[in-house]
Amino acid sequence: MLRINHKQTLILATAAMLAACNKQPVGPVGPDPYNENNYTTLSYVRSLYNGGDAAPPPNTKLIRATVVSNYRNEAAGNFRIQDASGRGINMFLGTSWTDTNLLHLGNTVDININNSIVGAFNGDLQIRNLQASAFTRIQPAVAATPRAATVRQVLDSLQQWSSTVVTIENVTVTATGTTGSNFNITDATGTIVTFVRTTSGITVTPGNYQSVTGYVSIFQSNPTFSPTPQIILRTQSDLVQGGPGANGNGMVLTTSPLTIDFDNISNGVLPAGVSVRTDARANNLGNFASFNNNRSTSLWANFTAGFRNYASASGLTASTDSATQVGRTNRALGIRQTGTIPSGGDPGAAFVFLLANTQGKNNLKMDFQLQSLDSASGRTTTWAVDYALGDNPATFTPVTTITGNLTTGNSAFSNNAISVTLPAALSNQSQRVWVRIITLTASTGGGSRASSAIDDVKFTWN
Repeated sequence: MLRINHKQTLILATAAMLAACNKQPVGPVGPDPYNENNYTTLSYVRSLYNGGDAAPPPNTKLIRATVVSNYRNEAAGNFRIQDASGRGINMFLGTSWTDTNLLHLGNTVDININNSIVGAFNGDLQIRNLQASAFTRIQPAVAATPRAATVRQVLDSLQQWSSTVVTIENVTVTATGTTGSNFNITDATGTIVTFVRTTSGITVTPGNYQSVTGYVSIFQSNPTFSPTPQIILRTQSDLVQGGPGANGNGMVLTTSPLTIDFDNISNGVLPAGVSVRTDARANNLGNFASFNNNRSTSLWANFTAGFRNYASASGLTASTDSATQVGRTNRALGIRQTGTIPSGGDPGAAFVFLLANTQGKNNLKMDFQLQSLDSASGRTTTWAVDYALGDNPATFTPVTTITGNLTTGNSAFSNNAISVTLPAALSNQSQRVWVRIITLTASTGGGSRASSAIDDVKFTWN
């Protein structure tokens, strides 16, 4: 039997203690999680201004905010930030500022504003006198979600929303000069200006857009002049072309039935009141997405994520060749899902239908074909239908009275007839009515994700 004396016991205990002291700590090794009690807000910073330059009180807490501007489309030395409270402000760091990587669009930073000045700028407010040492980049970045708004709402909320990001839907853009000057953005509620610098790399083509995204800005070069409200674009993706334009208050229900067949979407424009979106949730309308209208790159087996102008499954088989798909005049609006979040649409892909109103309309129904187009797609996608009321709805309600198979994928090629009885709550409404065909849950199973499409959408009423 092994015997250990007291001296050996002491040596072993000491070694164990030293080994324990040499262990790495258990737990997160990155920065501490965000605690709002350790930060001040841009709302507070803006409140410091009382008609003249103001210095923050000593030991003012840090600001954590996300950069929402692109320096290429902003005056030299100016950067816009937005924080979690939904407020924003301009920062002027001097025309010699060169570290654009630190304050790149989308970066999140902690900012020490002690020794800075809060003052007026072009009819708005700014923070100035900040040095590079005042900034610490935080990763991962915290996205600044655009606020869905109308032009009228922006105009009515200039000071509250200045230097924050908004998305305006269904607009018409008209030129008031060449690139490097002003363009007008008009929706059903009014008009606002955007200014695009030649250095931005953004090309603005006059026409109809599903949406325009940018941050709210105020331009007032002289205190005696009236301020000019603006929406400043950041990248080309802030412009989503197509849609019904400024008169796009939704599809008008004139004579029952109203049928949408998607056969003309090769021109790159969806029917009035129809949009495609990603990142849609029960409490989120979703972000406008563009769609690929090119038939030759809209083949059923194409694995690239996105909405597409597919050949309709009606009358075809899973083995239909690419030449037949491209030449097919019967088209369908669809999406190839991937695992990329949120643009891959799994979940959150939505086909959205906006009705201008349902005044005098009762017993509404919606019928459509739900198509599973790539029989090699092993994962199963489950679709749902939901609805909401109002200009910018915050909550959608699922429709429960539906017949037909609401799944695509699962190695199937199918063309399923879906019939939806819309609830009585949507009858005789004087406001906008939204109906979505949506993936609210992630796909299941193994293999690639589905190529799914809808066709021959029909609204009926009496």
